[in-house]
Amino acid sequence: MTTDITVPSIRYANITVKYDVPAKMRDGVTLLADIYRPVGAGSFPVLLMRTPYDKSMAQNTVFLNPAWYARYGYIVVVQDCRGRYASEGTWYPYDAEAADGHDSVEWAAALEGSNGSVAMYGFSYPGAIQLQTAATQPRGLKTIVPAMTASDFFENWTYEGGAYSQAFIQSWVMYLCQDTARRAGETATQKEMWQSFMTLPGAYWSTPLKDAVLSAEKHAPYYLDWLKHDTYDDYWKKNSIRNLYQQITLPVLHVGGWYDVFVSGTINNYIEMNKLAASDSSRGAQKLVVGPWHHLPWQQQIASCDFGNDAKNIVNLLQLNWLDKHMGMGSASAPVAGSGAAPASASAASLQDARVSVFVLNLNEWKNLTEWPPANAKEKLFYLHSGGRANSLSGDGSLSETAPGDEPWDAYLHDPSSPVLSQGGHSCCFEDLAPMGPVSQRKNEIRNDVLVYTSDVLTENVTVMGLVKVKLFASSTAVDTDFAVMLCDVAECGRSINVVNSMVRASRRDSLTDPTLIEPDKIYEYNIDVGWTAALFEKGHRIRLSVASSNFPHFGRTPNSQKLSYEADLNDWKVARQTVYHDSICSSSLILPVVPASMP
Repeated sequence: MTTDITVPSIRYANITVKYDVPAKMRDGVTLLADIYRPVGAGSFPVLLMRTPYDKSMAQNTVFLNPAWYARYGYIVVVQDCRGRYASEGTWYPYDAEAADGHDSVEWAAALEGSNGSVAMYGFSYPGAIQLQTAATQPRGLKTIVPAMTASDFFENWTYEGGAYSQAFIQSWVMYLCQDTARRAGETATQKEMWQSFMTLPGAYWSTPLKDAVLSAEKHAPYYLDWLKHDTYDDYWKKNSIRNLYQQITLPVLHVGGWYDVFVSGTINNYIEMNKLAASDSSRGAQKLVVGPWHHLPWQQQIASCDFGNDAKNIVNLLQLNWLDKHMGMGSASAPVAGSGAAPASASAASLQDARVSVFVLNLNEWKNLTEWPPANAKEKLFYLHSGGRANSLSGDGSLSETAPGDEPWDAYLHDPSSPVLSQGGHSCCFEDLAPMGPVSQRKNEIRNDVLVYTSDVLTENVTVMGLVKVKLFASSTAVDTDFAVMLCDVAECGRSINVVNSMVRASRRDSLTDPTLIEPDKIYEYNIDVGWTAALFEKGHRIRLSVASSNFPHFGRTPNSQKLSYEADLNDWKVARQTVYHDSICSSSLILPVVPASMP
């Protein structure tokens, strides 16, 4: 399906911009914003972005500049969050955003020239704080468009499966704290922080983790708090978005990317809020759009793969059409003479109007669905097999739909000081600094500390849509350790590209709230949600699952001991022997949600 989308006519030829407009919050702190206005008679709806990344940039890495939206008849307000750049206050992520968002929406609704209706947009952190704000139900807020964001600040943000999301969090904090140092007048420290940030990923090797961010105690105390709160406790629950779904009653356009760090959160937000909307007609409709993208930018070339012209960034146009629909715009505003709109094709209209639009990897096309996950997706089990030496591509590991019988186990040694290095994935936020996107896995698949299980050549296309899972039966000589899994598509030439991956920390296997250590050499069952995807495994290709105990620096390393990970130093690492079982009793398996070949 083509990605052509209706392009509305430009409605206003000129705009004005006013900088550093103050808005006073309920506690007296003043936040500053830049305001872009269309030049014309009448009143206009307001489009609000709140960002910790400098209002003057307005997340221009993915969005068109605010002036573009202003020419379509919106008063665009871009505000610095509390304690960031031009705004007053102290920066501590998450805590103040619900109240500040509420106050800012009501302030924006009352701006001169406003018609009283407000929408919010932004991705990543600005996406999350839209959801926090919507839950407070401020007057005037009509719709939100949270893109590439999560459902929780603990799971699938700071941690995943109990493992620390190191590349993302460490690089993010190293970026954030530079502005804090600048605001404090510590130019030399700011410069040193910038140099440290730009030397990533080498800095990921620094230990212990609590000392990995320069001057964290002074300029990023939240970083140390996140490391100390390594379970899902009250510290995290107080700001959890998934606890707010009942209070969010707006129409929401959820935008995600298959290789984005927050794709699970984006999809969970849609699923849970759509359930509420389906049962309560007073709630706004929910729409889900998931492209092939990683966190930024949103383009057709993602890491080593070009997904074709249909993978280009369509979000600005989709977002504008959504806003027009829910803010009463469109034909109500007069177009500029001579700026005719591009015609809308039937496929374009369906992309705009469908409840769910997902880009199918490797098919490289958009598919419109009535629900997610698709109701006709059926779980297909691929069991792990080997003769006892699944280590590396040279081994005998295989995948098949035949259940295992009496088979020998596979074992490997895991040394945290020599981890399996990340090749692509769904970290954040800059491709050069963190592992993101689809990348060849050959460098890792030749290692003996990576178990490789590969299917026979596929005799027909296999389309996977939904949540990929793994059931792994394993033991370790350690009292705590990690198991990393990865699903790959193997082309006829042998090139192996990651589709989804995840991690589970053994002590968090049953609960992220109450961890329990494992008993050495005891077999445990690990049920791992590997990730959401829509991907085609073509006829002639093969399906591959790899199992290891590290994926660094995508995830932080565990010392294979009771030592707290964030305190572990060079001499705390311990080698562990890991064993994976695949027999008639302990049947380890890859679980794929497969849709029929006839699916449109």
